[in-house]
Amino acid sequence: MPKIKIIDGAMGSELIQKGLHLPKYIWSAQANIEAQEIVYQIHKEYIDAGANYITTNTFRSTPRSYKKIGLNQEEATQTAEISLKNAVFQAKKVSDNKCKVLGSIAPLEDCYSPNLFPGVNAAKEEFMQIGSWLVESGIDIILLETMNSIVETKACLDAISSYDIPIWVSFVLKDDKHILSGEKLTQAIELLSDYNVDTLLINCNPLKRTKNALSTISAMWNKRWGIYPNLGLGEPSPDGNIQEIHSDEEFLSICKQAIKLGASIIGGCCGSSPKHIKLLSDKVI
Repeated sequence: MPKIKIIDGAMGSELIQKGLHLPKYIWSAQANIEAQEIVYQIHKEYIDAGANYITTNTFRSTPRSYKKIGLNQEEATQTAEISLKNAVFQAKKVSDNKCKVLGSIAPLEDCYSPNLFPGVNAAKEEFMQIGSWLVESGIDIILLETMNSIVETKACLDAISSYDIPIWVSFVLKDDKHILSGEKLTQAIELLSDYNVDTLLINCNPLKRTKNALSTISAMWNKRWGIYPNLGLGEPSPDGNIQEIHSDEEFLSICKQAIKLGASIIGGCCGSSPKHIKLLSDKVI
C-alpha cells in the first residue's frame, strides 16, 4: 500500500471562524492583502496538525474576480497578482520545506456554476497568466481544484501543461457518476489521461457523494488519487459559511474507505479545520 499523505483543510471557512468577512466575488483573496498574518496562522495550524501539503489561498486571486468589485483591467490585474503572490509567500514561509505547497487554480467564474464558463480563448489566456504567477512564485505543485466541467479543465490544462511542474486535478461532482456540469465522471477521468496529470482528486463534495464515487475512481485511475470532502451537512454552501458539519466518525469512515480502495491522499474541504487534519494524522495514517 502506498504511503498515505494528508492535504490540509479549509481556508475560507477558517477565515470566517476567525472573524473575517469574505467579500462577494473576491471571497478569501483580500485576506492575502489585509490579513496575511491570519492566513499564515491557519497554514501553520494545519502543518502542526500533520498536513503534508498546504494549499495557497489563491482560489479567487484573479483579475476576473477583482474586476467584479469595480476595478478596471489594469487595477484588477495588479491587485490579483499582489494577492496571489502574497498568498504563495505566506504558504512558502510557513512550510519552511516541511511540506509541499499546492498552488490553487479554480474555475474562473464560479465553481458551482459550470454554465458561466467564459469560453475557451478567454479561459486559456487567464489560466496562463495565473499559472505563470504561481510558477514564478515557486510553488511545488499546481492544483486545479473544484473543477466543474470538462471544457474548463481542458482549457486550464492546455494553458499550464508547458510548465515543468507536477499537476493535480480535483473535480466537484453533481452525483456519484457525474461532475457538476452533468458530464460523466468517467469522461472527465479519461480527459486527464491525455495530459501529464500526476494526481486525481475529488473535493468539496458531501460525504455520501464522495463515498459513492470512490469505486469509479479506483477502477479507472491507475495513478495516485485521493479525496478532500466538504464536511457541511447537505449541499455545499457557495459562500463557505457552514453552520453544521458531519461527525468526526463519519469523516474518518469515508477517508478509511477511500484508503482501502487505493487512495493515498486525504484531507478536508469546506467546514474542515486543523482538528480534522489532526484526527487523520492520529487515527488514519
